[in-house]
Amino acid sequence: MRVAVVGVGLIGGSVGIRARERLGAHVTGWDPDAAAVTSGCAVGALDTGAPSLAAAVADADVAVIAAPVGVLPGLVAEVLAAAPAECAVTDVGSTKRAVVSVDERFCGGHPLAGAEHAGVEHARGDLFEGAIWYLTPGPTTSGILF
Repeated sequence: MRVAVVGVGLIGGSVGIRARERLGAHVTGWDPDAAAVTSGCAVGALDTGAPSLAAAVADADVAVIAAPVGVLPGLVAEVLAAAPAECAVTDVGSTKRAVVSVDERFCGGHPLAGAEHAGVEHARGDLFEGAIWYLTPGPTTSGILF
């Protein structure tokens, strides 16, 4: 399985660590802050860093967008435009109205987890243990993908 993490901070990094641990996934990450990608590789959240969002999702089976709510609508649209037709796409934002998509590959998500420190250097594989992770499919979300 190939997972793309778009936004390599605490949440995105923790997704990457857990995907590598539990699924044996190959995780590629991208962040507008290149230092976050470098740190993500150093702490084991990513197998590889990508030079662009499009490169990160180019061969992904699943793309997880872990970015601030204010930039999610644009990132969701970019990821859906760049990702393969069979790639499932989700986000980790707390609100969904702005990211509702007509693309069947998108299913919004919201993990109820976090920590007192931000940044990928604080990412950990057990961050989501016992946590509720809401999925919010839209009227066109494909049930086959999730």
